[in-house]
Amino acid sequence: MYKNHSEAQQDVCLICLSSISKTSSFHQLFTHHCICSSCLSLFKRIDIKTNFQGYPLRILYAYNDFFRTLLFRYKGQYDYALKDAFLDMYKRELQRRYKDYLIVVAPSASKANVVRGFAPNQAIAMTIHSHVFNGLYKKVDYKQSDQSYTQRAGIRDVIGLRGGAFLKNRKILLLDDVMTSGETIKTCLELIEKEKPQKIEILILSMKEKYLVNLGIIKQARSI
Repeated sequence: MYKNHSEAQQDVCLICLSSISKTSSFHQLFTHHCICSSCLSLFKRIDIKTNFQGYPLRILYAYNDFFRTLLFRYKGQYDYALKDAFLDMYKRELQRRYKDYLIVVAPSASKANVVRGFAPNQAIAMTIHSHVFNGLYKKVDYKQSDQSYTQRAGIRDVIGLRGGAFLKNRKILLLDDVMTSGETIKTCLELIEKEKPQKIEILILSMKEKYLVNLGIIKQARSI
C-alpha cells in the first residue's frame, strides 16, 4: 500500500536499521524504543511549554537538518514505518496525558496524501491512540513551505472543517508536525473554537528557532 516504506522490525532501528540491542542502553531496551540511542541523540529536544492564542502549546524538537531529512523520508519518500519514530521518546507520557482527548490533526494536501497512501499527521497521531479526527482539510493544494513568511496568512482561506459538531464539549489536542508562522494553527484554532470544545491544547513536533523568536516564544536565537 505504501511506496518505499521500510518494514518495522522488532529490535531494528526504524531510522538507521541497525540493531537496537547492540546500540541502545539497558533502559532503552526495557522501555521498548523503536529507535537506537544514536538516532535518538540526533533529535534536538527543546520541549518548550508555553501558550499560543491563549491555549497551552508544547513544542518537542528544534527543526534541525536531521529532523528535516527524517520528515522528507517520511512524507516525501513515503516511508510509512517512520510514523512511529517521531514520538518514540514521548509516547507513554502522551498516551497517559491525552487518553481522554480527541486528537485533531492539522491537514495536508489531499493530492499528496493520495500519492503517499496515508495522511502524515494522522498516522503520527495514531501512535498516541486511535481517537483521531481528520475533519480539517485543505480546500486547495497549498504548501506552506512554498510561501513567504508574510504570504502564509493566506492559509486562512485554504483550510476548512467537516463534521465539526463532533468536537463539541470534547477535550481537543491539536497536532501538527512543523510550525512556522503560526498561521495554520491559528486558522485551525478558529475553526475548532466555533464548535465549542471543552478544552484545547496544542502539540507541535518541531519548529525552527527563528520562528520561535518571531512568535515571541523565546527572546533570543541560539545556534542549533
